[in-house]
Amino acid sequence: MDSKANATRLHKWMRKVPHWLCTVLCLMAILYLTLMPDPLGDEDLPLFPGADKIVHALMFFGLTLCMLFDAMRARGWRKLSLPAVSLISLVGMGVGIGIEYLQDAMGLGRGKEFLDMVADAFGAIAAGALWLLIGGSLTLTEDELKMRDGNLKGSAEIHEK
Repeated sequence: MDSKANATRLHKWMRKVPHWLCTVLCLMAILYLTLMPDPLGDEDLPLFPGADKIVHALMFFGLTLCMLFDAMRARGWRKLSLPAVSLISLVGMGVGIGIEYLQDAMGLGRGKEFLDMVADAFGAIAAGALWLLIGGSLTLTEDELKMRDGNLKGSAEIHEK
């Protein structure tokens, strides 16, 4: 089976999943990990100095990729423009910065750290940059869009009869 057939099957399967699901699941995980006083319990993971900054960057890299992926799906697998990618990356940065202020305001033993905000912003910007480089490979071509839209119209006509 070729990769184009696999991609078509993936697009059909993904049509059944709400276009916001990836973003919501990722955001829920991030909120749990960043706002709970001790999200990993008694686990004492041996980490090197600054490892938490890498974790912050990876979390917001992932969140921003989820938002970009979901936005592309919501647009019918069409390529996202530079302004759209930039805006979504800014939203990812804003979520990270907002969480830092929320940690401070909640008073549960977690506080805002400037370097965490920098790491969050770096992760979101890196995801946007990567998306601009390879995100187009996930889109459907015009022929694939026409075929998909034609198949959808055809299947709708069958269900109406």
